[in-house]
Amino acid sequence: MKKKNLFMTFLYISSVALTAVPLTSMAESNSQAIDNKDKEISALKSQQSEVSQQISSLEDEITTIYDKGIDLNQQKTKLTQSSEKLEKEITDLNARIEKRTEAIQNQGRNVQVNGQGSKMLDIVLNSESISDAVGRIQAISNILTANNDLIKQQQEDKSAVETKKSDIQENLKSVEKANEQLSKEKENLIAKQADLNVLKGDIDSQTSSAENSKNTLLKEQQDALKAQKESAAKAEKEKKQAAATEATTTAKAEQASSESETTAATDSQTTASNNTNESTSNNNSSNQGNTTAPVTPPTVTTPPSNSSDATFQALNALRVAHGLHPVSWSDGLAASAAGRAASMQDYQVPADHWNRGDEVIAFMFAPGNSVIMAWYNETNMTSPSGMGHRNWELNPNMTSVGFGYAGDVIVGHSA
Repeated sequence: MKKKNLFMTFLYISSVALTAVPLTSMAESNSQAIDNKDKEISALKSQQSEVSQQISSLEDEITTIYDKGIDLNQQKTKLTQSSEKLEKEITDLNARIEKRTEAIQNQGRNVQVNGQGSKMLDIVLNSESISDAVGRIQAISNILTANNDLIKQQQEDKSAVETKKSDIQENLKSVEKANEQLSKEKENLIAKQADLNVLKGDIDSQTSSAENSKNTLLKEQQDALKAQKESAAKAEKEKKQAAATEATTTAKAEQASSESETTAATDSQTTASNNTNESTSNNNSSNQGNTTAPVTPPTVTTPPSNSSDATFQALNALRVAHGLHPVSWSDGLAASAAGRAASMQDYQVPADHWNRGDEVIAFMFAPGNSVIMAWYNETNMTSPSGMGHRNWELNPNMTSVGFGYAGDVIVGHSA
């Protein structure tokens, strides 16, 4: 009988030990999974750093091209002004040329019709003295020299006009060619920047997902360790209770063999009951440890589709991504923004812009996500607060917007 009790006690302790093994194994498995997630997060953050550096480098290149574009536009403005000034000079030169041409033609007609050549000879022959003749010859020479000078000046003026025209045209062609090249480079860089922004967003999403997975694994590991400690404490308590029961049963067995059979049956029932209670308790503990709070799916707000404007759609996508309501399109605001953009072809920000909170401006950016991200990141932007453009985009009180375009100028108005 004593051997039977000892066997039952050993069986009970073995069942408790087997219950603890899966918990330990789970904790070790979670530790390995957490280490793997740490390595994954480290690799993703390294990629984040590389992409951020590439985006920063592209922004520097875009800034350089932006500055070159401003310089070229200023050169173009100066050349245009010079061209207008030259047109006036050409007009004056042409007027002088016409007058000289008329004078030369008149002289030619006088020589042919009036016999001016013979008159000049008569003037010399009719001189009263040699000195008088010399004086008259000198006068005639001066007249002829003046005519020659007139013809020479005529030729020089015509040559100057042609040279100035050619120089200005060449300079304007050079500026236009450089402008076209810069525009292509800017478009390529903006396209690369957009691709990198998408890649960065994807890496950010993967990093966030990996960190969430790691946090879940840490919680599961903590729950498993807690359950393991509770199970070990419970096993120790029940082991002591089993030892006490065994001692009592052995004492009763020595008093009477008949009573020992009854006591053995009672012990067997008690042990079975304890095992049943232990299994039920372990199941309850396991269920409590694995209980997960219900997750409420995020509410996705669909932006209005009453306008196909790319900049408008990109703005609403950004607002929804930050948990803000989308705004509606306003034809009136779009008209005022277009008029405003048309007045800034010289890339000069109006003085009253700085006192307005309902307007954003961008020079030499493409419509759509490109300009929206430029305002969001304050790329090549000037703002008194340093975050004025981003604050405009993420204004929770904004209800409607309109965008206007004129060349490389984009203006947004809000209400």
